[in-house]
Amino acid sequence: MSTAPLEKQRLVALALCWAWAVISGSIGLNALIKSNQTQTRFRKEASPGVTLQFDINDVYHSGVIVTSICATTALLAAIFFLVTLVWPKRATGSLKIQAGIFTFFSVWLFATQIPYTVFVANHRAKITAFLDGLQLPAQLVQATLSGAGESDKYSKLHSAVLLAILPWISLLFTVVLIVVLFVAARRRVELEATSRPSISGGEKG
Repeated sequence: MSTAPLEKQRLVALALCWAWAVISGSIGLNALIKSNQTQTRFRKEASPGVTLQFDINDVYHSGVIVTSICATTALLAAIFFLVTLVWPKRATGSLKIQAGIFTFFSVWLFATQIPYTVFVANHRAKITAFLDGLQLPAQLVQATLSGAGESDKYSKLHSAVLLAILPWISLLFTVVLIVVLFVAARRRVELEATSRPSISGGEKG
């Protein structure tokens, strides 16, 4: 009797998990690049003698972690997909380990994605301007940004908003994969348990 339960379902779940993790990781990388480009553009467009300092540590650090988790999840999903496809017996023997690994990264992503989403929705970049070493009033900085049609709110950055949304979808498909893996692991145990009596019965005969 086959001891590779839900093999097709596992392959589909791994493929969907990989796809959304790749999408989320790519969006995260793009958000980080766009952030650096925006800061460079602001500095170039500043008046002569004005230097700008940016404090975006809240979204930057959490965004880096979210991106790293998604990239790692995509890599793991690709590896386990290949193992399941080429060496199904090996994959079946490690179902609980696979589920445990994806559970760990799902919890980590959930714990990081919550603050990142809150930061993007409610926070803004802290931009400090200096003219010849003297700090300019924050109100002047805000007025200059508004006059130039710019905003320091994270919610106005398209790439940041996408990173606040898409990893939740990636998390959903990872949870689906975890459920499929745990169900498959349980069925494997049940299949092995039901196959033992027939084997022992054959030996007695």
